[in-house]
Amino acid sequence: METIDLRKQMKDLWNPPVGKVVLVTVTALPYLMIEGVGNPNTSQAFQDAVQALYSAAYTMKFGAKSTGVAEWKVTPLEALWWDPAGRDLFDAGYSTVPKEMAWRALLMQPEVVTADMLKQAKAEVVRKKKSMPALPQVRLETWTEGLCVQTMHVGPYAGERPTIELMRAWMTGNGYQTRGRHHEVYLSDPNRTAPERMKTILRLPVEKVQS
Repeated sequence: METIDLRKQMKDLWNPPVGKVVLVTVTALPYLMIEGVGNPNTSQAFQDAVQALYSAAYTMKFGAKSTGVAEWKVTPLEALWWDPAGRDLFDAGYSTVPKEMAWRALLMQPEVVTADMLKQAKAEVVRKKKSMPALPQVRLETWTEGLCVQTMHVGPYAGERPTIELMRAWMTGNGYQTRGRHHEVYLSDPNRTAPERMKTILRLPVEKVQS
C-alpha cells in the first residue's frame, strides 16, 4: 500500500523560503478542525483541542491502514488566529494582539478520509479513554483558502512580528490586501526544539487591490 504524503504532494505549501514572501494557491482540501477562544500559552481549551485533533487523526490513520483502505502521514498542526471582537490580527498590527484570541486548530487530511471514518474514530477514542472533553467538537470539513502569501519564520512565536512586517511590506509593494485569517503551520515541536530554531509557516489569504 502506497503511503500518502501530503507534504511531498504539495511541496509549495509546506516549504516556503526564509526571508522571502511567495504566492501560493491552497485548493479545496479536507481538514479536521475545532474552534475556541483563549490564550494558546495558558488555555486548557487549546491544549484539549490539539489532543482531540491528533487522537482522532491517528485513530483514523491506524484504522484505515488495518482495513486496507489507505496509509498516510499525519500532517503538522495548523491554526488560524483572530481577535474575538472580529478584528483581523494582521491588519491590526501584531503589537496589539489581545491576550485572549479566537482560534481554529486544523489538521489537513487526505481525500480518502470520510465523515463516517471520523465518527468511528471518535467512538474508538471514547472507548479507550475515559475523558477527552474537546473530542465531540472535532469535525471534518472541506475548506478552500485560495490565493495566499506565505513565508517561513524561524525563531520563537513571540518573535514573529518582523516576519509579519515583511509580509505586509511585500503585499503593499505588489498590490495585495488581506481577505482572511492569520494562518500558522507549526513544523517544529516546541517541547523538543530550541526557540531560536523553531520553524513556522506564516500564511495569509490575499486578493488584488482594486484600482
